[in-house]
Amino acid sequence: MQRTFIALKITPEKEMYDCIMTLQEGLRREKIKWVDPGKLHITLRFLGDTDPQQVEDTSRILEKTVSGFACPEVVFGGLGLFRNIRDPRVLWIGMDPGPILPELKETLDRLLAGIGFPPEDRKFKPHLTLARIKFIKNSDVLESLLGEYRDTVFQKDRIGEIIYYESILRPEGPEYIPLVKVPFKIT
Repeated sequence: MQRTFIALKITPEKEMYDCIMTLQEGLRREKIKWVDPGKLHITLRFLGDTDPQQVEDTSRILEKTVSGFACPEVVFGGLGLFRNIRDPRVLWIGMDPGPILPELKETLDRLLAGIGFPPEDRKFKPHLTLARIKFIKNSDVLESLLGEYRDTVFQKDRIGEIIYYESILRPEGPEYIPLVKVPFKIT
């Protein structure tokens, strides 16, 4: 079994990168596990334990499906938390996925259900995870940083490909191994 997921790799441009560095500096005394900026991605679908036949079938589904979709254009902006300021768990950058990503997600969910991955119950709310928060001593600093960047538009991206990854969990952090990279249709 392989632990797999489908994602869009994101490379932070200057404004996003500078924000990440400011957050890391401002929250350096807190118990936070930061995502390496070189590993930032939007997860379209976490599949979890995947047997070899499902890996092959998923790769085939992606190759047949993704080429029919134009390159999605997305906008990254604002900061947010999962849970709340009193009990923060995940720090993220929000995004406007445009019309293509939700349609692609819905199509993939339908096709993946046929190979043993039922659609997720929750609504698709794409975001860019920056950090997993273990414990915050001074939530005032976090709240101030959230306010500072709440309405900031960091970057606009045109996504060129979708990547099917294997995720290997290691003590120093996860390793993401691309299994298949599929380009979107060039328009």
